[in-house]
Amino acid sequence: MDMQSKAKKLIEMIQTAPVEWKPLGGENGIAIIKTGQAVSKQKISNNIGSYPVINSGKEPLGYIDEWNTENDPIGITTRGAGVGSITWQEGRYFRGNLNYAVTIKNRTELDVRFLYHILLEFEQEIHALCTFTGIPALNASNLKKLLIPIPPLETQQKIVKILDKFTELEAELALRKRQYRYYRDFLLDFDNQIGGG
Repeated sequence: MDMQSKAKKLIEMIQTAPVEWKPLGGENGIAIIKTGQAVSKQKISNNIGSYPVINSGKEPLGYIDEWNTENDPIGITTRGAGVGSITWQEGRYFRGNLNYAVTIKNRTELDVRFLYHILLEFEQEIHALCTFTGIPALNASNLKKLLIPIPPLETQQKIVKILDKFTELEAELALRKRQYRYYRDFLLDFDNQIGGG
């Protein structure tokens, strides 16, 4: 069976898999939604360390010498310009109070990477739950009501495998584009070449 046939068969299997829709949070939800701890810029500058601080954006705010989260990688920005954006941070790190932890209740029924990819897909719906009067904010009670499709675990894992592969390819393409631009600019910069003028 060639690669295209395998891909078609996999897509067919995914499309015909039974799906149950469940709320993201709350008593019957698939995850626990909670806020991280407050962290000041002064604390970050005075306690430089190796643990990233994930707060109001996708990139670390800085690095400190303490952590409050381990193996709980999914977060959602709660306030500010990046409100509603999905974060992923592996290992030990410090989750700030502007980032909701999205902790799966039962990892035998739900793959953490699957939930991450679903939340990325639902970023627009999450953004629609935000308020933009004053400081942009995302209320946890609204977020908990968001319905998430849950196919069987085997199907989730196959979806994750495909999407992670595409994520790797996107990163590789972005790197190659940067390399291309660098070498293009270097090779076509005749003013700064030896003997140029």
